[in-house]
Amino acid sequence: MPSPVRLSEYCTREATSREDRIPLEISERFLRDFIKVQLPRLVRSRTQALLVEEMEVCLGRARVDLAVIADRLIGIEIKGPKDDVTRLPGQVQAYSKCFDRVVLVVHESLVEKARPLIPAWWGVVVSSQRDGEFAYWFERRPRPNPSPDMDAVLSLLWRDEIDGMLADLLGTIPKPRATKKTIRSELLEGVDLATLHAASLNRLRNRNDWRGVPVHCA
Repeated sequence: MPSPVRLSEYCTREATSREDRIPLEISERFLRDFIKVQLPRLVRSRTQALLVEEMEVCLGRARVDLAVIADRLIGIEIKGPKDDVTRLPGQVQAYSKCFDRVVLVVHESLVEKARPLIPAWWGVVVSSQRDGEFAYWFERRPRPNPSPDMDAVLSLLWRDEIDGMLADLLGTIPKPRATKKTIRSELLEGVDLATLHAASLNRLRNRNDWRGVPVHCA
């Protein structure tokens, strides 16, 4: 296993040294808030990036803690010291269908249990707290998803969005009584995957009535 890479270039001094900012015990909420602060430094994107919390995937069968919609779709799952890894195998199955990259942020007390449950392309960030100081580091950096499921990505879209993609990319309108599933199949048959992927993320980024928060990338 490669040596962990310390993220000192990403950690603000305030977040690592001020005792009033560090709780007595690291919680999932603390990790979530800390990651949200660091995202502008961690995400690189040519397009406007959007952060969505508790984003449903796989038709609502799973919900990722943080999703970053940029020119790639990035999922971030957080496991604090009071969590367990019982749901992780199901989350792996769901997230690996639609996310281009996934990062597991895990407390050091759970990393040994979590590591065998995730695929090699997932990134791993380990968090720890000693003597009132909080630290985190990349144990493993994320790599591209080797086998994304484009149908799962399309399933993230709302009906009006997928209807719009059908019109934009194939110049047609849905047939009477067409379901989202049949429209997804029509798109998959008629449009190359790279174009579908880019168009899907563009629809998600530009969605109205969306609880996403812009991420101002460095």
